[in-house]
Amino acid sequence: MHFVKDSLRNDPRYKSVKHEDRESLFNEFISELKAVEEGAEQAERAKKEEQEKLKERERELRKRKEREEQEMERVRLKVRRKEVVASYQALLVETIKDPQASWTESKPKLEKDPQGRATNPDLDESDIEKLFREHIMTLHERCANEFNGLLAEVITAEAASAQEVEDGKTILNSWSTAKRLLKSDPRYAKMPRKDRESLWRRHTEEILRKQKQIGNLKGEKHGTEARTRSSVDSGRLPLGSRSSHGRR
Repeated sequence: MHFVKDSLRNDPRYKSVKHEDRESLFNEFISELKAVEEGAEQAERAKKEEQEKLKERERELRKRKEREEQEMERVRLKVRRKEVVASYQALLVETIKDPQASWTESKPKLEKDPQGRATNPDLDESDIEKLFREHIMTLHERCANEFNGLLAEVITAEAASAQEVEDGKTILNSWSTAKRLLKSDPRYAKMPRKDRESLWRRHTEEILRKQKQIGNLKGEKHGTEARTRSSVDSGRLPLGSRSSHGRR
């Protein structure tokens, strides 16, 4: 205040104000000045806060957009892979028809596909071989189902009963005997040789197991009937015994 007063004392406007009013007017001016400064600082702070909020919203929007783009890319890749896998599986169906085909021999043949379905960069080497082996398994299962159908038609208990037995060999206990009845059917040729006999054996074992069950049931039924007849017979008294007892 003293410094200000010294700088103002020679100014006519200073002298025109009463001595007792000078300090109060000075204090009012300082208060107003401080209020203006505080208002400016608050406005500046508010402006900075608004800018920070705006930047934060922009960051969130960018992150959300990135997430959406990543999800869209993931979906596109998934759809693309599905299409590539389906295309390669179609190639397998067209090219590989033998359930005994090996991967080593089949791979060069598949890679010659003019559409490049076996060399698509979207398929890993492991994917290509895995899908090949799944295809082979499907072929094998299909052949096995057809061969089992052939066995069910030809190798039956009734057919074995009607067969002329040579050296005790029947279509149920001799693979060479059964084979003669099966080999003319295309389903026999389609089935890999190494699996034919094992499937026949499994089929005949099931037939023999059912025959044994039926035999056991018949034996149990016969035994029950025999025991019942025996019980009834043992409960009857001779006619003469009843008559003599009556006379007594």
